[in-house]
Amino acid sequence: LLYTYLVLSSLTMNHAVSNQSLRQGLNLLRSTAINQQTRSMGGTRGARGHGWFKKYRAGLGGRHLQGRHHNRDRQKLASINDEVFALNRSLLDTASTSSDTNTTATTSAYIDLEIDGGDDDTNRQRIVIELASAALPNTCGNFAALCRDGSSSLGYESTKVFKIVKDTGLCLGDNTPNNNGDGGRCHPDFASESHNPYSFNHESLVLSHSQKGMVTMLSSGLDKNDSRFMITMADDCPQLDGKYVAFGRVKEGLEWLENTAFNTFTKRGMPITKIEVVSSGLL
Repeated sequence: LLYTYLVLSSLTMNHAVSNQSLRQGLNLLRSTAINQQTRSMGGTRGARGHGWFKKYRAGLGGRHLQGRHHNRDRQKLASINDEVFALNRSLLDTASTSSDTNTTATTSAYIDLEIDGGDDDTNRQRIVIELASAALPNTCGNFAALCRDGSSSLGYESTKVFKIVKDTGLCLGDNTPNNNGDGGRCHPDFASESHNPYSFNHESLVLSHSQKGMVTMLSSGLDKNDSRFMITMADDCPQLDGKYVAFGRVKEGLEWLENTAFNTFTKRGMPITKIEVVSSGLL
């Protein structure tokens, strides 16, 4: 660009160039500089954001709810979830003719939650969870084994709700001595050999978080599922799809979770009142 500018300047000084030719050369120089500046900025200023604020003002949701999450058919996703859980009928037919007690064939489990150790009936509730064991045998089998061995060092008994995520759900299931949500240990029967003895691999993401009360695994990365899980309290959690493996849904006790556990006062997501699992088992 500097060389072009010097050439044009020398032409005006040493030769009699018409004003029209000089004007055309300067316009060419100016347009070239603007194009290079636009490419370095990554596009024109008016193209940034793709109109997300206008959609937000129109009531179409915030920036994180637009795009692939905006046209989300929750009714269709819920019907797919029902079809996945309906696959358990084959397991029930097999269990009726067999005496096998394998946890991968278990379709229901429960955890008893208690708030701050109170003896009042309103402070204690049994949460019954339906498991999609036919579609997700390892994930459901691990959860069922931890519920079955609740009183052992690897069970869910004495674990607490360590975090309540606003507009998402409750996080619990840390069976490590710290019991603060930083880690977890899966059941030894389902541990992965490729990683460490306390986690297992991801399974298929066949269930979506398009319903309230979905039970999903919490993991620190791909193929690092342990004992921690979440119970969703929002009608739809699209941000969890593709990241966590949903494996069950709450059949009883969801209203108690909404009215009591989810409304507990928290400090930076950590509940001030202790919400603890006092017992667990299989149904």
